Amino acid sequence: MTRLIGLLAGLLLGVAPLFARATPAFILGVIPIHSARVLAERYEPMRAYLERRLNQPVRIESAADFARFQARTLNGDFDLTLTAAHFARLAQKDAGFNPVAQFTPDHDTLLVMSTEHPLARLADLRGKQLAVIDRLAITVMAAVSYLDEQGLEAGRDYREVEHRTHASVAYSLISGLSAAAVTTSQGLEQTPENLRRRLRVEKHIADIPAFVFLARPDAPAAQTERLKRWLLAFPDTAEGIDFLGHTGYSGVVAADEQRMKRADAYLKVTRQALSH
Repeated sequence: MTRLIGLLAGLLLGVAPLFARATPAFILGVIPIHSARVLAERYEPMRAYLERRLNQPVRIESAADFARFQARTLNGDFDLTLTAAHFARLAQKDAGFNPVAQFTPDHDTLLVMSTEHPLARLADLRGKQLAVIDRLAITVMAAVSYLDEQGLEAGRDYREVEHRTHASVAYSLISGLSAAAVTTSQGLEQTPENLRRRLRVEKHIADIPAFVFLARPDAPAAQTERLKRWLLAFPDTAEGIDFLGHTGYSGVVAADEQRMKRADAYLKVTRQALSH
């Protein structure tokens, strides 16, 4: 298992062995919410499941950050993409990608603080740092909007500081580098217990659509339908039970227009952020 995880982490970083490059593979793109090593470990059950169903090699790939991941998605680098709802909606509306499935439950946007040195009031965030996983994360956009409504403007009253993982967001709080942070229940679930118990949820800000699976616009309809069927069946398999037990999700549902349009409120700001 250690060797396999090391191999997958290498693939995520673009350091694939020559034999892997020589073998045609189905590429599963996963939004970079973890380090390469952790991402490979977390999504290994899904990779193995898809490989078994497709009867061909499946490789996990990602990107250095959210913006570059979205660029890779739109470039058609992935055969199946797992991405944030606002990125999925943009890919659907602007480039014809096909949403096939979505995790449940929703993500939530949580404002968290350290139990050891919390802010006495939200206004005390002025002049301090807010730890976030990526400014382009839909959960971060929801939090920034909420703080703006409270009279706190990003860049003027506080500084957003990006971190590579939810665990490093938590450590930034505990170490005192940041005064508050934005995360999700799933992010907390995947944060080590020794860090998690030193955090407190200050505010549940919003419920956000969970990650969406996208099929490429040029994929044959029959293949897209098979992928949808397999993804919906995934939670009831041994691999699916293993995966869900470590991620904070409970299932997979079909993506439909009603679910997808929930991300529309974030599209304007997402387009603006991606254009900079």
